[in-house]
Amino acid sequence: MPTKTDLPPAAISDPFVPDWAGLAALAPSALSAAAGAIVAAPLPAVNTTLVSPAGFDPFDDDGPGSPPRRLTHLRTQPSGELRIDDGRTRLVELDRPAVVSAAQLAALRPYAGVRVPFGAGAGPVELAGLLRQLLVGGVPVLAPDLPLVVRRLLGTELGGLVAGLTKATLADPDRRERWSVAARRAALRSATSAAGVASSPPSVTAVVPPGDRALARDLRRQTWPALTVRVASGAVERRRALESCETELVTLPASGLSYAAEHIEDLVLGRGYGQRPLSGAVVRRTYLPALDVTVRAAGSGAGERPATVLTAATVLGSPADLLRLGVDSLEDASATVDVGDDGYAIHDLGVQRVVRDAAGVEAALRAGGRQLVGTGRVDPGYASYFARTA
Repeated sequence: MPTKTDLPPAAISDPFVPDWAGLAALAPSALSAAAGAIVAAPLPAVNTTLVSPAGFDPFDDDGPGSPPRRLTHLRTQPSGELRIDDGRTRLVELDRPAVVSAAQLAALRPYAGVRVPFGAGAGPVELAGLLRQLLVGGVPVLAPDLPLVVRRLLGTELGGLVAGLTKATLADPDRRERWSVAARRAALRSATSAAGVASSPPSVTAVVPPGDRALARDLRRQTWPALTVRVASGAVERRRALESCETELVTLPASGLSYAAEHIEDLVLGRGYGQRPLSGAVVRRTYLPALDVTVRAAGSGAGERPATVLTAATVLGSPADLLRLGVDSLEDASATVDVGDDGYAIHDLGVQRVVRDAAGVEAALRAGGRQLVGTGRVDPGYASYFARTA
C-alpha cells in the first residue's frame, strides 16, 4: 500500500499584514528581489488524505436540455478569511490558512467550478495555497484575472491551465472533465508528495501481446518515466512474465484498446491517492474510426471512486495481486475482473475501445450511449434509430 508522507500545513497564529509604507520606500531592485523570493518560496504540500480527485462528478447525466451547472464564488471576508458561496448560500468557510476538508470538497462537487475574482485572498501565497488544494481535488477554478504572481506560484503548467479555462469549457461536461483531469494531474505532480507515491517513482512493467503496432506506439508515448515493456504471447507466457516480474508494479494492456500517453501515470497516481493496492478504469468509451465518432456507453461507471470491478486490461498492481486475480488468463480486451475492496477506478478518459469492423460499429451504435463532443457525428436519421445522441 502507498504511504502518505504529506502533512497539513501548520496553523498561522496571526494574520500577515504587509508593511505598505516600507514596501513603497524600497528601491525597485530590492522590491523585485522581494517579489522573486515570494515566488520561489515553496508552498505547503497538499495532503491527499484530505483532498484528492476521489468523488469528482463528470456530470454524466447532464444531457441535451439540462440546465447549466452553477458556478460558486470565492469571497474574502473583512477578517481575511475566505469562503465559497452559491449566491447567498455559504457552502465552505475556511480558516487561516485555508485548509480544505473532504466534506467541504464534497459540497463543491455538484457545481461547475469556483470563480475567483481579482484581488481575492489576503495575499498571493495564501490564495495559491487554496487554489492548489482545489485543483488537486479536480475542482475547476475559473480565474481569468488571476494575478501574475499567483500564476507563478502555481507553476508554469498549472498556472497556464487556470489562465486558459473559460465558461464555455465549463458548460460542456466532456470538455470540463478533460480540463479537470489535466489540471489535477499537474497539481498532483507539483503540489503533493506525488499523491502518496514514494519519493523514487515505482517501476512499472507492461506485459503486452506481440505484433500490435498501435499498442506499441501507445506505450512509447507514455509519460511515466520508469516503464519497462515485456512481450508475452498467450496465457502461459503472461503468467511466466508475472511470476518473474522484478518491478514493484505491473499492468497488462491489451490489443483492441487505445491508451492515452498519461494512462500509466494516472494509474500510479490514482493508486496513491485512492489508497488501494489496485487501480484501473472501467472502459466505457468506444472509438469508431470509420465514422470518426466516440460513443460513451450509457449507465453508471464513472471513475474517481473505489470500485469492486475494473476492466482487466487497465488494472495496475503488484505482480502477486495480478496473479491472484487471474488477469493473465483473460483474452478479451473488454473483460472485467472482480477486485473486491482492493480497487480504485480512475477517470476513463485515458483508455477506449477501438472498433473497425462493420459488425462492431453497428453493435456499438445499437448499444446506445452518447456521442461525445469533439469527434465526428453519425447522420441524425441513423443515430436517432441506433443511438441516443448528445
